[in-house]
Formats: sequence, C-alpha cells, structure tokens
Amino acid sequence: MANVNWGGIFPVLVTPFGADGSINETRYKALINDAIANGAQGVVAAGSTGEFYALTKDERARLYKLTVDHVAGRVPVLAGVADLRVEDVLEACQSAVAAGCAGGMILPPIYAMPSPREIVAFFEHISRNSSLPLMLYNSPRRAGVDITPALVEQLSALPTVVAIKDSSGVITQVTELVQRVGNKLRVFVGYETMIVPARAVGAHGVIAMAHQIAGPLIRDYWDKALTGDKVVEDLGRDVFAFYRCFQSGAYYAAIKETMSQLGRDAGGPRLPLLPLADEQKAAIAKIIADAGLVRWAKG
Repeated sequence: MANVNWGGIFPVLVTPFGADGSINETRYKALINDAIANGAQGVVAAGSTGEFYALTKDERARLYKLTVDHVAGRVPVLAGVADLRVEDVLEACQSAVAAGCAGGMILPPIYAMPSPREIVAFFEHISRNSSLPLMLYNSPRRAGVDITPALVEQLSALPTVVAIKDSSGVITQVTELVQRVGNKLRVFVGYETMIVPARAVGAHGVIAMAHQIAGPLIRDYWDKALTGDKVVEDLGRDVFAFYRCFQSGAYYAAIKETMSQLGRDAGGPRLPLLPLADEQKAAIAKIIADAGLVRWAKG
C-alpha cells in the first residue's frame, strides 16, 4: 500500500434525491464535475454526508460504479462502506472493488460500541477478507467509540489499512496521529474548520463537506493555510460560517438546505431525517446574509 498517495481535499458527495425519492443521477454527476473543477483531489461516494444509512445495498453499489465511471480516472474515488453487520460491510467492500474504487472509508461497527479489543478484531476481519484499501473513520460522536492514536498505530500494521480520517475535532489527537502513523498512513481530518491547525501539524488531507457548496473557498483555504497571510483569517471566517449553517439542523439535512439556498439544489434528505423546519431555514438564510456567503454561490 506504499503507493497510496491520497491527500488534499476529498469532498463527501451528497446524494441528490428527486421529488419521488429516487437518486437524481444527472444532478449527482454535475456535483462530481463541480467538485473536480473546484480543486477536489478525490471524492467520497455514499459516505455519511451521502446518507449511506438511508440507501439500499443496490443503491450504494450503483453510486460506487456511477462515481468511478463518471470520474473516469480524474481523481481517486473512495466508497463509504460502513455498516452494522460485518457481512454487510464486506458486501459493500466487494461492491467497491467491483466498481473500481481506490479505497473504502469505514467506521467501527455502528451502534454496537465495541471495546478496543473488538475494534481491532473487526478491522482485522475486514482486512483478511477484502482487498479494498481502507481509510479508517474515527467519529466518536457517530460511532460512540474512539479509535485512539494507540489503536490506529496497532491497526496500521494491517496490510489494507492505508489512511485514517479523524473526526474527533481534537487537534492534539490529530497531532499524535501524525507523530505515530504519519509515515505509514495518510492522515485526514473530518472538518474543513480544522484545515489550518491540521496542516500545521502535518496532516495530509481533509474529508470535506463545505467544498461542494463553496469549492474555491475551501481550495484557497487549503492552499494558503500555512502562509500566515491575513487572507487566511478572512477565508476562515467564511469556512466557519458555513459550518454554523450546518449546525442549524441535522447536519446532512442542513448541508442540503444550505446548498439549496445557494443555488445548488440536491433535494431533501431521506427518512429518518426530515427537511428543515421554517425557523431552521431562516437561521441558515441569516447566516448566509450576515456573512455574505452568496458570493460563493457560483464558485
């Protein structure tokens, strides 16, 4: 796996749904084109922002193949392969390999809240039974468990583990990851708000959410993060404003609503999430207006 050189901005694509609830493939392809045109160095299909939990197995497999085919080698494609049952994870890995994905992004078993020993056993089982290169996905808030730097170091010995996405939001944890495994794994953070400190400590990339709404902003922020230029401060204000928009409701519904208000309609979320209430939509509109985010609408 020494040839894996993933780095930079990897947006997790939303899954656009039409009025009838089906996946709008035309809109999805447009999102891929926009992401790559705006500097994405990889994309993630059917990740958390893509509402993987609300997709059927066939839909996930279809999204993997559609993404790989439409990207056509321009950037690496990672597949969100997280699930609860080990057998379902392996089935998703198999679909990702068949589609030609460069790798898969994988949470510990959701809901089960495994112990450290069980986390290791889970990833060992996946690595033994699938050739798909894996990006470990640490999201304590979503999975209920923390893949600590010490655990990541242990897991880095597995032949298919090549990267880690850390969404702990804790820069000391990211720093320790870089120090422990940065010479073996590609270290990504899960929030664009962490780009500056993460790059400062040597992280390789960001698994992005705001990039598909404001690509030029995120690319500029990434490129200038280490310059110390005053413009980084100004860009950072807008990055944080977008994340305040996302906190105006359930993250994945709020991302779609923010996209809609800035002319990048991706439809609403699927159950169990609902479209935002009027007061939540108004809160996003106020943030957009106060921060002047409309200037990124055509980016």
